[in-house]
Amino acid sequence: MKINKKIIIAMCLVPILSMGCNNKDKEEYINIENHIPYIDQNSGEIDNKTIDERYENVKKEELSYKKESNEKGVETEVFLADSIKNDTCYKEILRGFTYFSEMNPSDLTYNEAIELVKKVLPDDIKEVKSTIDKEVNKEYIYYKSSKGNFRVGLCYGYEFNDDNIEEVNENKIVGIDYSREIK
Repeated sequence: MKINKKIIIAMCLVPILSMGCNNKDKEEYINIENHIPYIDQNSGEIDNKTIDERYENVKKEELSYKKESNEKGVETEVFLADSIKNDTCYKEILRGFTYFSEMNPSDLTYNEAIELVKKVLPDDIKEVKSTIDKEVNKEYIYYKSSKGNFRVGLCYGYEFNDDNIEEVNENKIVGIDYSREIK
């Protein structure tokens, strides 16, 4: 089997050029507000330690509460698995502080999760309402503030009861996500 020399050259150049572009980005500031931490290539898991550190070192005054868009004007959005109906005026924000329940479940109590929410949302937030979506075992808490209206999703975890049946535990939070109202 004869392989075209141009194909071999192209196969060699693509990885080299890709590495060159990545090295340039290392020197630039990474906006952690919407940057998803390192994803392990082998397991596909997101490193929760990085997210934990971000919560510990957050500078709330530097957060814009906006969804980061890419440079070319074409936005790719990852939608979380939720089933809130007729709630389409919210867009995902603070992805760098999000614990994705499917990919990297956290293990927090309800109160611990609320404390983390308070670390990243504006100081003047006031809770407006709360809704539990039993279809996905998730609570949505709606807040208003001078910097906008927000929706926080707290995903409940499961535990086995005495009869070895899996039940929802509303005090075990395995996921936190953030959205902001778009007007």
